[in-house]
Amino acid sequence: MDLAVLLKCPVCNAVRALDGRRSEYSKQDLYARVKTHLRGHDLNEPKMAIRKYGIVSDATEIVIPSENYQQLPIEEWTERDDTWLPDGSLSGGEGSLSAPESSVEISSR
Repeated sequence: MDLAVLLKCPVCNAVRALDGRRSEYSKQDLYARVKTHLRGHDLNEPKMAIRKYGIVSDATEIVIPSENYQQLPIEEWTERDDTWLPDGSLSGGEGSLSAPESSVEISSR
């Protein structure tokens, strides 16, 4: 089983996974990764700050089978509809493109 941290942009619905545990990333590191993505949305500074903090606070640590790890959007932000995520990996009960037998364990740490 592998661990990843899942980030979701509320502006464009893009997602990005980061390798490892949530505790391995400082808030500042996550803010920097999110800010780089949000620059493309042409938001003013207060709106960017609100979105940035929201994305980081909603970051979810997921546990997935090792054989599915390469399917995650690790390299860059990817449109949600264009990527695979395991079932249950996004809050709010949103669907995913994964196969029915695929599932995710959301870590409580």
